[in-house]
Amino acid sequence: MNSHEIKYLRPEQIREEMQKVPLAYLPVGPLEWHGPHLPYGTDPLNAESAALRAAAQTGGLVFPTLYFGTERERTPEVLDWLGLSDQKYIVGMDFPANSLPSAYCSEEVFALLIREQLRLLVRLGFRLAMLISGHGATNHLEVLHRLAAEYSAETPLRVLVAIPFAKNEEGVLVVGHASRVETAIMQSLYPDLVAVDRLPAPPEPLKNADFAVVDWQTFGGDPTPERTIHADDDPRLANPDQGRQTAEKAVRQIVAQVKQALAELR
Repeated sequence: MNSHEIKYLRPEQIREEMQKVPLAYLPVGPLEWHGPHLPYGTDPLNAESAALRAAAQTGGLVFPTLYFGTERERTPEVLDWLGLSDQKYIVGMDFPANSLPSAYCSEEVFALLIREQLRLLVRLGFRLAMLISGHGATNHLEVLHRLAAEYSAETPLRVLVAIPFAKNEEGVLVVGHASRVETAIMQSLYPDLVAVDRLPAPPEPLKNADFAVVDWQTFGGDPTPERTIHADDDPRLANPDQGRQTAEKAVRQIVAQVKQALAELR
């Protein structure tokens, strides 16, 4: 049990914490295919861990993780980068070779779920909300940012959005899907849930299309000619120390964002 998790607290404990820091954390992310080597709940598990560690430093209350998220169909250009037929209709990471589909909801439903959560935070009297999304799909994040802007402008609640991945020195996120960074983070957080041996052993090439494991360069429009994982983002090279450092850096960035917003509120 974590002392910042609202689900475990009595009313007077909640009111006491809100009087000190009127801050709510909401971790969010879908149950989604993350290759054969990572858990189905990789995104929300990562978001939840970041929210709890950030709250331990800033104060505030962490709401139950919202196991929802959305995705859109891949464009022909991106399908080509991934090594898939540009005639296919493929949503998010649900590649044809996967053994399970992801649990995406429609964009409309996702927006309504987040809107309702924010409405409840306003009713409860929170002044600041940090939405931490373990899922990085463009349309998913656009929903969060759109509602964050609306609620920040139209209600007493200021809403921030963050993802639990560290930016590099240029401010760029270099994280793919189920590739080295996510695998390393999961190794550091939940080592018993990671099974890298479910992937082909090196030096066998790892094709994006075969496992729906995609490096950040491919998502950025720079795939290899063979549509295989770039060597520096290969999940088979992941290690928990790298994951721990990345996760800690991401939490520091979230904490800095929250502390600045709290200072401005005061």
